[in-house]
Amino acid sequence: LIRKEMQDEFLRLQGVLNKTILFITHDFDEALRLADRIAIMKDGLIEQLDTPANIVLNPKTEYVRKFTEEVPREKVLKIEAIMDKSVNEKDTNKISVSKDAIIETVAEKILSQENSVNVLDDNNNIVGSVKPSNIIQTVFRTGKEKS
Repeated sequence: LIRKEMQDEFLRLQGVLNKTILFITHDFDEALRLADRIAIMKDGLIEQLDTPANIVLNPKTEYVRKFTEEVPREKVLKIEAIMDKSVNEKDTNKISVSKDAIIETVAEKILSQENSVNVLDDNNNIVGSVKPSNIIQTVFRTGKEKS
């Protein structure tokens, strides 16, 4: 098996077993892909234990900030973080994405559209929309999304 296939199988098993799994890796990209929570350690002490998004967006120490400063935000942010929460009318002909989707996994789908796409909750209700420009602002850190 190649690494990505093993990661996919790990995620599948985690979903099926519904158990907490402690996975140790030195590959931060792998941790971002597999983890609900990440611990960053320095000299045997935990510098920060948090969600991937909070570690990248709100580092608690200078060490964590330097460790994560080059991490693309689209790898950790969910669509919900950049969606427009106003819902005008139900448009079932639009392309849809989950509010819980990581931006990187649906960016191509959204960028291929001229207009906004619907954002759905767990019950397939429309809870907002995302425009291609929202993706561009996040990736290039422009406008309101700049940090």
